[in-house]
Amino acid sequence: MALRKKSTLKFDNKLLHFLFNAKALPFTLTLTTLAVLFVVFRMKGIEQAYQMNQLNKDIDRVSMMNKELKAKRAKAMSVQRLREFAVKYDLKEPGPEQIILIP
Repeated sequence: MALRKKSTLKFDNKLLHFLFNAKALPFTLTLTTLAVLFVVFRMKGIEQAYQMNQLNKDIDRVSMMNKELKAKRAKAMSVQRLREFAVKYDLKEPGPEQIILIP
C-alpha cells in the first residue's frame, strides 16, 4: 500500500479551507468571475475582428464589381457605340423643334 505525504494533504486542506471560508469566499468568487469574464470578452473581441475582416473583404469585392459595371456602362454609352446603333436602327439626330430644354 502506498502512503500519502501528510504535508501535501495538509496544504490542500488548508488551501481549500481558506478559499471557501466565509471571509475569503467573496474574494474567490470575484476573482473567478473576473477571470471568466476576461476570457469571454477576449473571445468576443476576436470573433468581431473576424467578422470585420469578412465585411472589409465583401466591401472590396463589391467596390471592384461596381468599377467593372461602371466601365461596362461607359463602353455601352460611348459615342462610337451610339453611332453604330444609329446606323443599325436607321436613326438620325433630332431637329431643333424636337429638342426640349428643361430649366
